[in-house]
Amino acid sequence: MKRMGSYLTVILFSVVSFSGVSCANGSSSAVTEQGKNTLRSEADGKEADVLWTRELESMRLVQDISRQDGVDKAVKLTPQSVISAPSAESPVYPFIDGFGSLDTSRISPDLLAALDSACAAVSSQQSADSLMAQGCLYSYVLFLSDFKNGWKTAFGQDMPDPPVNLFTSRVYGAPFIQDDYEIPVRFKCAKGYADVLFCFIKNDGGYKISQIDIQKWGRTDGN
Repeated sequence: MKRMGSYLTVILFSVVSFSGVSCANGSSSAVTEQGKNTLRSEADGKEADVLWTRELESMRLVQDISRQDGVDKAVKLTPQSVISAPSAESPVYPFIDGFGSLDTSRISPDLLAALDSACAAVSSQQSADSLMAQGCLYSYVLFLSDFKNGWKTAFGQDMPDPPVNLFTSRVYGAPFIQDDYEIPVRFKCAKGYADVLFCFIKNDGGYKISQIDIQKWGRTDGN
């Protein structure tokens, strides 16, 4: 009997110990799960407070750039071909060595009319008094003298007397516009050409010539 009592005591002690361990493990699991929920709640709260920006280039990243308007669909575009292709938005103007660009897009209609009149007066050897700015008539007188001497030096003969038209054609160069309007003009004839720079100022009477300078003479034979 005494032995059986000892056995019962051992069994009861084991059951109590096992129950204690189970309770301890259960409490630890509950604490761990509670901690996870708390951290998740904090993370969710911080994420909700973050102001996310729109994805950079989000639309362009999904666009199909292998085709472009005005290009045959059979032609597959690459970055290299797009870079090397000329842009339709950037017009290319002729260029004359020793004279410059022929881009006259910045010459307004009123200025063009004044330039046409000035060139016609020079070519036909007519008076340009009405085209000159006030106090600048001397500039035209000096120009005519230099022009006559330059003609003989460049072409080896005297300049024809009026009413002979000195030149058969002319081209206008790109203007330089700052305080005044400077426009180069190349006059052409059978013997060669003369580059002349017209300087205009704008006043209540429109565009008037303030100065005329001879830039260069050239012969057709290159001499």
